Amino acid sequence: MERQSQLYPIAARLQAPGHWTAVKPRQSRAATRSGSETALKWLIAALFLPEGLSFFIGDFRLSVARVLIIVLTIRATAQYFQKFPRGTLVSSDLFALAAGLWMIIAATIVEGPVDGLKGGGIMALEFTGTYWIFRHHLGPLDGSVRLITFACKLTLVVVALAALDPLTDRLFCYEFAKAITGYSSPGYEWAKAVHADTMYRNGVVRAMGPLEHSILFGAVCAWFGTIALCTFPSRLLGWSVALAALAGIIISQARGPLMAYALSLTIVTFYYVTYRVHARWKVLGTLCLLATVLLFMSSSNPVATLLKLSGISNETGWYREAIWEAVTPLVLQSPFFGMGLKTAWDWQTAGLAGESVDAMWLRLAMVLGIPTALLVLFTMIGTYFGGSLDRSPYLSREEGRLSVALGIVTFAAVFLGFTVHFWGTCWNLLGIFAGIRASLVEARACRHKSS
Repeated sequence: MERQSQLYPIAARLQAPGHWTAVKPRQSRAATRSGSETALKWLIAALFLPEGLSFFIGDFRLSVARVLIIVLTIRATAQYFQKFPRGTLVSSDLFALAAGLWMIIAATIVEGPVDGLKGGGIMALEFTGTYWIFRHHLGPLDGSVRLITFACKLTLVVVALAALDPLTDRLFCYEFAKAITGYSSPGYEWAKAVHADTMYRNGVVRAMGPLEHSILFGAVCAWFGTIALCTFPSRLLGWSVALAALAGIIISQARGPLMAYALSLTIVTFYYVTYRVHARWKVLGTLCLLATVLLFMSSSNPVATLLKLSGISNETGWYREAIWEAVTPLVLQSPFFGMGLKTAWDWQTAGLAGESVDAMWLRLAMVLGIPTALLVLFTMIGTYFGGSLDRSPYLSREEGRLSVALGIVTFAAVFLGFTVHFWGTCWNLLGIFAGIRASLVEARACRHKSS
């Protein structure tokens, strides 16, 4: 509370995006909330709607979330130009814009203007668009914390819905949406018919709830469980979401997210145990760098070693390794623009079971070129180039903790991206997390100028 009381006299709150005004200590927090926060909450909720509730224009799937992203991206762009050039430029802003442009350019060059703009444009919209929205629609003191509080509560609902999958022995949300709209996914129907490992494991349906896959559901649980516990360590909400997230990962039977969650909670523990050590992140970063160098120097196949460390089974690890060996030459054939989003590749010759590339970084490089993978990576980590925020006197205590939580989640996502391909809701969340972190960087700078 001491830090909070010191913050109010010197901080400035953003009453509307782009307009900073001083705030009195006794002013109600509710008075500072803007309509933008409500719109962002609607967007987060829409991201967790089953894809079967989408509607189609020809063969183009348009979900509620995509409609909101289009509208809010236009609004965020208008707000950006209203406060230009007074706003704070974060390095990730440039990387995010470059990533979106490169996705569109690469897809257009390989597949032509129609398919390229449709495929590459949607990928750019769902990553760069969500980054841009959460980068410029947040502003009031603790606005990002309130938004994350809502997302954590929503996670409890998502886990509860996912628990219905193994309990009812079917994909409850998928079947529910199918009964309403008639939407049917050939992939789900095939997995259901043959009892594929993607849907069944140990004789039980793998929980995925309203998400697109059980692994993606597990990843969402790992991310929000980490954020909740790190941001709200002394609140019932933090522990409730963390425990519910663990239960969600267990019923998803996804080993990669379980390993990522364990790693994330270890870092959260490290953060609180070493809170008074100012150089703790430099020490941890140095240790991680040394471990990475040691991995590449001591292992003849670093990817295989990384797969073993990720916690997946030997069979799955072998399959992921086979994917890397088969796809890497294809990436090198077209390193700048990739093969395109719809281009078929000869997965049969490699002895694979299908064309799915279960590694986000590898798939991005394969379909849209190595620059896309690098620009996405630098968008995610570029918000941290300015250093730690958790000790800033211009952020509230929970904002500081949230900045740390986002860093841990980003690290886990980068690590998990070598064994999991993120799409749909998770792809959107990667842009959202980076956008929230960038908004905290600007909040610190603007409040400092106004103090």
